Amino acid sequence: MTTINAHKLQRLIKQTRPHISPDDTLPPINGIRFECDGIHIHALATDRYTFAVARAKVREETDTWALTVSENDLNWFTAWLETHEGDTILNLTASDDGLTVTDDRGNLVVPAKNHMFPKWQGLFRDALTDAATSGDLVSVDTKMLARWKHADTHLRVWQTADEKPLILVGDDFIGLQMPARYSGDDKDRAAVLSNWSGTFGQSSEKAETMAPLPQPGAVAEMAETMLRQTLRSTAEMFGADMDTEAGSAAFDAWVRSGIYAWSAYRILQALKKADPDLAEATVRDLNEQLESGELGEWAWDEAEQAGHNPQQWHDEYEAHLKKRATESANATA
Repeated sequence: MTTINAHKLQRLIKQTRPHISPDDTLPPINGIRFECDGIHIHALATDRYTFAVARAKVREETDTWALTVSENDLNWFTAWLETHEGDTILNLTASDDGLTVTDDRGNLVVPAKNHMFPKWQGLFRDALTDAATSGDLVSVDTKMLARWKHADTHLRVWQTADEKPLILVGDDFIGLQMPARYSGDDKDRAAVLSNWSGTFGQSSEKAETMAPLPQPGAVAEMAETMLRQTLRSTAEMFGADMDTEAGSAAFDAWVRSGIYAWSAYRILQALKKADPDLAEATVRDLNEQLESGELGEWAWDEAEQAGHNPQQWHDEYEAHLKKRATESANATA
């Protein structure tokens, strides 16, 4: 029996499904091949033009097995998986009957066969060890490129050799795509540069550089920041002098800081578990907002869009501050 959570299994299918061969007369590649080596579950799909391999660690070491689920059965199996929360534990058992998936509500048997499948390990190993020697540009089919959309946030890409596959590498993901044949004249970089030199011009002015894309890991970085802030806040609050008004206010501020940091951390972890891609995109967008220094404007707009009255909040807070100032003045007198 192999144990994995529902999100990981959904992600394996999502990453590889675009590469399934549509030819239902070739059952071995008209579906997703699942292979478990005892440590990872691999999902594999190919139409002989692209080849995708995704993997996820199992919860504990398990037996090895391999089965192929056809594209038709993937339709309803995927719909069934999507009814589960991402952290739902699923137990997988391979047998002659197919793939048995057990959750807390019972068993589901997905028809699957152990078809002969291409020896993919050697194919990818050879591709990784081949040295790139060609100076020619690589021509690719853009419709095939779209298949890699869900593979990862970023993919590293290079070509092994002339007319050899492109390798695409992500986090626990590796794929191959055959280049398209190109019969034009401008096959190398020098020819393309010559062809475009009139458009590019020869200006001596310094060109504006493109900003690099943000690197994966924004969620992990923010999660660490939230944990650090939680620990700092819970430590600092005990150092406040509760016998003074300023000390009491500082204690209250540290308590609130710790509560909100811990709350943000827990919500962030839940979002990451439910949808890692959405978590990364959300944190990167949030980081841009934080760097803009316009949090007040963002919050005001969000409050209005949610149907609240931020002006009333502002007036109530100003009245509260005025009342406290009056009480403090009276107490001093």
